[in-house]
Amino acid sequence: MKYNILTVLNESYKLFGDLFVTSLFENIDISQVNKIYIFDTGLEEETKAYLSLFPTVEVVDTGIQSQSGQIHDQGWRDSTYSKTTFLLDTLIKDGLPTVMIDSDCIFIQEFADLLQFDESDIVVTARDREGFSRHIGSFFAANNPSKSVLSFIRRWIENLEELRKNTDMKHVESPALSKTVAEMSKELSILELPEDLVSCVLPEKYPDQANIRIFHLKSDYYAKTIPERIMLPWARPFHRYLRQDRYEN
Repeated sequence: MKYNILTVLNESYKLFGDLFVTSLFENIDISQVNKIYIFDTGLEEETKAYLSLFPTVEVVDTGIQSQSGQIHDQGWRDSTYSKTTFLLDTLIKDGLPTVMIDSDCIFIQEFADLLQFDESDIVVTARDREGFSRHIGSFFAANNPSKSVLSFIRRWIENLEELRKNTDMKHVESPALSKTVAEMSKELSILELPEDLVSCVLPEKYPDQANIRIFHLKSDYYAKTIPERIMLPWARPFHRYLRQDRYEN
């Protein structure tokens, strides 16, 4: 079954974008992919031109200009909180399963076999470690672009905006997702995949390392800046994907 991949990217995350796209084309079966949508929230022309060289990649202008250098800063929030709206628009436009993945991810091996397209409406990533929510929004699949799934996405957007307005939480995308799962769990077939499988933050702590599908170079106490995240030990073998001129800049 053909499906879309969707991410959001600005120029601050250009190195992550390079890793995302090149690792995807090396390790994922692109014949199954309809489009790789990169929603542009502040990319420079050279970066857009480079990404557009890849088959099936479509860079989508959003009109948003956001940059991010620090953990959970305003630029990060502007990009992150726009993802669900882009997902909703894409599902309505294409009517195809769509997988939304954070741009600071590296593809290690195929993941489509995990999604159970014919059996689940949505796929959510479940935490198996302590955190501020039971789920994390870094990997989410809308398998069935039905009215119920569209309703789920709309509810997620509503919950996200409500948490932004009424709480002092620094990160509300994932808590809003967990809230929506709890509210609509009886209306949809929901498949949960473990975080360490499709959004692995600390691979050395995962007992089944051979089965990891995606690394997530997530900002955390041990790597707060973009250079620190790029230099994480499990990211270094993939520096071969980086163009040297961009890495030095």
